[in-house]
Amino acid sequence: MNQRQQSYVLVGPEDKTRLKEIDAGLAPRLDYRLVAERLGAEIVECYPSPAELRGQKAIRVTQSLVSNFRKAIQLVKRIPDGSLVYSTGETWGLPTALAIGFLGKTCIHVMYVHRVYSTSWRWILWCLRAFMRVDRWITVTSHQVNLLCRILDRDAATVTAVSQGVDTRFFDPMLVNSTHGRAYLLSVGAEMRDYGLLMDAVRGMDVEVVVKASSAWMTGGRSELSRIPPNVKIITRRMSYVELRDLYAGASLVAAPLYDTPQAAGITTILEAMAMQKCVVATRSKGLPDVLVHGRTGIVVEADVRSLSHAIRELGADKTKRISLADASRGAVSEYASLEEHARQVTDVLVAAKQEDDW
Repeated sequence: MNQRQQSYVLVGPEDKTRLKEIDAGLAPRLDYRLVAERLGAEIVECYPSPAELRGQKAIRVTQSLVSNFRKAIQLVKRIPDGSLVYSTGETWGLPTALAIGFLGKTCIHVMYVHRVYSTSWRWILWCLRAFMRVDRWITVTSHQVNLLCRILDRDAATVTAVSQGVDTRFFDPMLVNSTHGRAYLLSVGAEMRDYGLLMDAVRGMDVEVVVKASSAWMTGGRSELSRIPPNVKIITRRMSYVELRDLYAGASLVAAPLYDTPQAAGITTILEAMAMQKCVVATRSKGLPDVLVHGRTGIVVEADVRSLSHAIRELGADKTKRISLADASRGAVSEYASLEEHARQVTDVLVAAKQEDDW
């Protein structure tokens, strides 16, 4: 097979500004581009996901799915039989799977699914499973593998967990030369975050806390933030990737206060912090990345004020333990969750799917 002519990587609309920043070393690289490079594949931009559109949710979902199905029909019609298609998400993966089945094309299709935590998406997958052509599935965590196998009634051999990747070349503590004042506890992100829990856990502590979250989320009332403690600083302005890297560099500890969910919420922050050689303390959630192992590469506690507060105090007072966990975290993501490792694992799944089809 001439992979350069017959391999396709399906993605959402690419951010051209981000691509320029990557070329200038001002932003982390994109995992799917490394996959495409390894395969010699063509990158195909699809229609935006519902979250990127405006209007009522039902209208956005319908618009996205219908437009992506039309795009998928056009793609599947033009590619040769035996082509290898890698869908990086369900938004374009489901329409492509249906298009391949509808047109009877003998493509090899692998899909990376992220939204198996969503009841509506799980229902859609269950209803459409007999009509879709998907040869192999990839999920973000081991927990999601089990969920997907139950939904699809598939053998676990056809579903693989591949962690989201982090650009350890960009998120590298050695690239930060700026000096910081007093170290702080840092928390980054908005999705499925329980910042009310964090506020209560650090209330009255002799520690500076910095929370970086979007202004829209903070004003949207997704968490009851009745009283923000005086030791907590909230940053809502948009930051460049370099500024975010500097923010990680100045932290002594990174906290991920999460609601318990099978969604891989917080994974980007956790992996970036680990890559920046920071000790991570997270509240227990089914969607935590497999690379975060309690007592080995970080700390995982129950989602209650007492447990989180105790962990923060203990790590703040025990510098040796904090540094040991931070060192282990950097080593773990470099070995198991770097962009290069992500691309290698995804490519291995794609090649295995192709070999199985040839056999």
